[in-house]
Amino acid sequence: MVPPGSRQALSIPSDNTVGSFAESDPVRLPDLPTVFAKRAERLKALASGHELEGFLKMIAALVAAQHEALAGLPAGTLPGPTPGAPLDPATCRRDESWRVALARILERIDVAALPEPALRARTALVASSPDDLEALADRFLGGDVKPGQAAEMVFVAAALQVAWTRMAALLDASELDPADSGQCPACGSPPVAGMVAPGGTKFGHRHLHCSLCATAWRYVRTRCVHCGSTDKISFRQFAGTSYLRAECCEACKGYSKVFYIESARTLEPLADDLASLGLDVLVGEEGFSRVANPFVLGVMAEPDGNN
Repeated sequence: MVPPGSRQALSIPSDNTVGSFAESDPVRLPDLPTVFAKRAERLKALASGHELEGFLKMIAALVAAQHEALAGLPAGTLPGPTPGAPLDPATCRRDESWRVALARILERIDVAALPEPALRARTALVASSPDDLEALADRFLGGDVKPGQAAEMVFVAAALQVAWTRMAALLDASELDPADSGQCPACGSPPVAGMVAPGGTKFGHRHLHCSLCATAWRYVRTRCVHCGSTDKISFRQFAGTSYLRAECCEACKGYSKVFYIESARTLEPLADDLASLGLDVLVGEEGFSRVANPFVLGVMAEPDGNN
């Protein structure tokens, strides 16, 4: 999965200081007109000369199609007041807008950027019935993605992101409570990565970024995203790389990625996560795991070999 040039040595910094919340927005909703456009732009920039150039260009084309799919979608529906995350897929009933988004993505994506498996998946999805598509959505949202479905699920994930990001953008951020949780306050999904920006304290402040609806929420520094532990937290990073670290928890053997804006200011969490899959493999070889990026579910295996 990872090219040989990505297998640099890991270093383990000794900094294990527990930070605190900064004076910053507790919850940041996605900016619908720009979220996918900026992500596609970042993916294109990352792809140039990268060992995974073909893959990143394919995802860039997919994200550009997501941006185009937003225009003129059916009105859709928002859930009423509910305890917990209002857009939790377990309780938030899907309407057909995600399938409309999927049809537009399949129609508008630049097919020249797609490898043969993705082209076959595109053809199969175009011919699929609404019931079959809903079953695929259920599997993706339930985290039940098998390797044989990975190509189809890339498109399904993209369409669901469009639908959920649009709903999240319409919420009232003041009514969402991050609750010091590692799960998105808007939809309950896991984060794709965290980003640390300067300000608030000398340690800066961290926001986690949702893998489904692109909402960002404030989360304490040096605390496990999975179990909340602040004990036995250590960091891994590629030698010579200062803008990215993997925060690893010995208590639950989970990890999460942290990007540092002060070191590399042009960052986009989902895009930069995909461009750093080598770190996932290396940390995984030490026995740590996390929920994979939506675009590699079914491809990135857990340490025990399960998917």
